[in-house]
Amino acid sequence: MRSASLTVRSVIDAVESSLRDQILDQEIPAGAAVRETEVAHVFDVARPTAKAAIERLVASGLLTRDVHKSARVPALNADDISDLYLSRTVLEEGIVRRLATGRKFPAAARGTIDAMKALGPDALPIEYVAPDIEFHAALARQLGSERMTRMHAGLMQEMQFCMAQVQAHHLLATTDIIAEHERIADAIVAGEPETAAAELRNHVERARVALVEFFNAASQLPAPGA
Repeated sequence: MRSASLTVRSVIDAVESSLRDQILDQEIPAGAAVRETEVAHVFDVARPTAKAAIERLVASGLLTRDVHKSARVPALNADDISDLYLSRTVLEEGIVRRLATGRKFPAAARGTIDAMKALGPDALPIEYVAPDIEFHAALARQLGSERMTRMHAGLMQEMQFCMAQVQAHHLLATTDIIAEHERIADAIVAGEPETAAAELRNHVERARVALVEFFNAASQLPAPGA
């Protein structure tokens, strides 16, 4: 775990941001414990500050914590990944079908597509994760159901780690991801529920296949020093 220069904006924000980058870049590997005392020492901050930063990452799905246990970087396998993507597909297909039936496409979702386009060719792939998540969150909110919004938000917290890995390892071209979002949007605006569901399913499935293949290939590599 490396330290980082912390800005005055918020010490908690800065610690959280640095830990997030190290997790996504795999400087802190899957399965590793992220302890409050160690974080406090490395960043030279108070333990409550370290705890707050860690809890934010737990809430966002980038760390997990069992009762009375240290937070850890998720160690997902291919089955975990497939189950997450299956759950997401089932939930989001229903969302886009309903929205397309009423031709209700939220302006906020269109804004996320514009945001991804504005990142440009020099942007880091990981920068596309936040607007990607927000696109789908905006669709869920458009239904006007608080329960559906909570369900989707909870699932996407777990999905965030998977989506970040897809981008961090350059498993899908960002131009293709943008195009897939546009096709989902076009189908909703056109009032084509089955087309919207099919485009959503293809979008999610391509990411699942790419990430599962990556994890399976990585599992076949010899251990360091072997």
